[in-house]
Amino acid sequence: MKISFSPQLMEESVFRHLNHLERSGFRSEYDEYHSLADPIYELPEDDREIAFEKVNKIFFVERLKLGDHVLRALEACGLIPKRKRARRRIETAPAILEARAKESDQIEETAEGEVAEEDVVEEAPSSEASPASIEENSAVAPSDYNPTEDEVPVSSPDEDEDEIAYDLAREFEERIKEVVVKRAINKVDEGSNVLNRISGMPLIELRVLASRFSNPEDVKDLGAFLIQEFMHAKDMVDPEFDYEDAFIPGNPSIKNLITARFRLLWNIYVDSRLERMGVISAMPKEARFREFDNFYRKVPDKQRRGIFEGVWRTEVFTHEELLSMATDLETLMTKYVDDAEFGEEERDYIHLQGAPCPLCKFPTYNWVDDPESICDEMVLEAIQIDFPDWENRDGACDRCIEVYELRAGVG
Repeated sequence: MKISFSPQLMEESVFRHLNHLERSGFRSEYDEYHSLADPIYELPEDDREIAFEKVNKIFFVERLKLGDHVLRALEACGLIPKRKRARRRIETAPAILEARAKESDQIEETAEGEVAEEDVVEEAPSSEASPASIEENSAVAPSDYNPTEDEVPVSSPDEDEDEIAYDLAREFEERIKEVVVKRAINKVDEGSNVLNRISGMPLIELRVLASRFSNPEDVKDLGAFLIQEFMHAKDMVDPEFDYEDAFIPGNPSIKNLITARFRLLWNIYVDSRLERMGVISAMPKEARFREFDNFYRKVPDKQRRGIFEGVWRTEVFTHEELLSMATDLETLMTKYVDDAEFGEEERDYIHLQGAPCPLCKFPTYNWVDDPESICDEMVLEAIQIDFPDWENRDGACDRCIEVYELRAGVG
């Protein structure tokens, strides 16, 4: 698997990250970047773009290690095997100051402020790739890494389970041709997609805001976002999930509603698996329930909570199952609601947003659940003349009630 970053993402991410460091009082990386970038303006105009790309690539991948966020997310969700890495000191503000103080003391110990040549040349050995080893297409290929003694497959007390997890991750790594990370224009543009699934050479395309890389203190939020998106991509290439581009019937409003419900149920499926894996998700369980509560608030409280908990505890879903539950409330309730507690007759009178009005048959978002409580008797009689089987508990959309009020002369 090859992992590549678009030049636009690297350029803006490096710019934002270095500016954040400079504003925080840490200028070494900022000054180093400009020592390499500023002379590029003296080159012929046709050569500048490539030169800037090389500098941004070195800082994004090698110096600032911003690409490591993507590698860790791929490991966390099992798209590439986990490896132990040598422990590195996290460069927080106090740590940076301490390191620079030591450097300053070493310089003062040399004669008349001159640094000995061996002090400049000798550096701690590193297992990281040098700038020269970065591919010209800005790609990082985790499958090509050669583990050192400190970088081996993660071991666990249960070696058999660990071996299975490692093998599964290796299968996904070999199945996916490339992961391309691009800059998102805005928050709506963020997200992931899997291309070329039909051809058998799937490519994961992820779009993310460059601003997410700007503050090293916000890496938890960035990591959670990346893991969430890669989990969706993993499902899309998983034969057991059996993802397909399904046709959703109905007018645009119905399609949008079903798509939103499907996305919510899929997010719940992702979040619950991450919780069982011990990985922080983009949204905690209770926050996800509030989102679920908003979509299904017409379902009685007890049953609504039971449905959510049932979906959360389910370990395996297929794409078809999630789409079926998003399309039809009956499918969802049959799976997670006990008939003895909530009978079929009661289910028929749940007025969900987007369900068709029994009178006009159009998707309804503003229901009048109990017309009898707000309408004149003449209005109810007018409705029953046109719809003899209609009952008050069937409800109706506010538009239909308004029409029948005008027809009855009471509007």
